[in-house]
Amino acid sequence: MNLYPIPFDFIEKNIDLSWCDVRWGYENNLITSELPIRKAERKVLTGSYSVPELELSFVIPDSSDHIDHFLKEICSGFEKENDATVKNKWLFIVLSWLWNNRDHFEDPLNEVEIIYSDFNYPSEIEGFVKYMPPSDEYDSSVHTQMENINHLMDNWKEYLEKESAIFKI
Repeated sequence: MNLYPIPFDFIEKNIDLSWCDVRWGYENNLITSELPIRKAERKVLTGSYSVPELELSFVIPDSSDHIDHFLKEICSGFEKENDATVKNKWLFIVLSWLWNNRDHFEDPLNEVEIIYSDFNYPSEIEGFVKYMPPSDEYDSSVHTQMENINHLMDNWKEYLEKESAIFKI
């Protein structure tokens, strides 16, 4: 199983994305063109939509149409100061997706290490990156390998629970 792209159905059920969130996820190859197109289709069905949203709703997924053009137009007010919030939201989404599908990966904690690197080493997830020293009172030298893995998994679960209070719908 591949970690990316994250399916539309998973995101739609779990988190509400702004157009700027969608733009960031698309530009960073976390999602396919399906998500922005389906979001545009749903917006059009509400009856309250912009011209770029309407045009985007007619695009065929994975066609040669430039989705990024529509996303830049829809999210023209994208501010760099919001980038940290958007990035944190996507970090939560990616780690949630991986958590929900961890049984499909040989070593999900190795995937966490890749995410840690891809997201430029965010300190908030260091507690479940295998090669990072524990930031709590936990002494890995007096525990078995399985106990250490379980501790990392518990830290990951705690992170998701904390962040879900902020980002989940």
